[in-house]
Amino acid sequence: MVESFVPPGEEDPSIPAEDTMLVEEVIGVILYVSAAVLAGLQIALRALFDFALVWGQEGVVIFIVWSVYIGASAVTARRRHVRMDLVAMALPKRPAALIETVAAFAIVVYVVLILIAAARFQYFLFEGQDIDPSTGVPTWTLFVGLPLGVLFMLHRSVNDLRARFTAYRYLV
Repeated sequence: MVESFVPPGEEDPSIPAEDTMLVEEVIGVILYVSAAVLAGLQIALRALFDFALVWGQEGVVIFIVWSVYIGASAVTARRRHVRMDLVAMALPKRPAALIETVAAFAIVVYVVLILIAAARFQYFLFEGQDIDPSTGVPTWTLFVGLPLGVLFMLHRSVNDLRARFTAYRYLV
């Protein structure tokens, strides 16, 4: 992975230190572990008592949706998303920094498009005014983690773009 150029004596402000926990990481782990525990509980209840929680299966799905999209923000913050950087690795610092800056801009555009789609989906759920039969709450509230997680991703992506642009300007 090609890291952005950072002026001597400075740290890249867009990447959190490895020893710090991000709020998104904590929330993502809690939700993912909750989904695993709930799924295990459902299996145990069915196997041992021939009983299942009415909302159990839906709860697992909702926990997973929330954990994936909130966790994606943490992955974005640490620049750990799958990426292609072979071209940037083969170039000198200035052209590599330019390619990385353009790629960061493309990621911001892509995340904005995902945010628009997530907001439209959320509006569709809100407009339908469906009530989830197993929990008794409006369906749109259960999936608010999708646009929220993408919004966090956008924030992290814009921070990355800003840092890369500043580093590229320093090189030029």
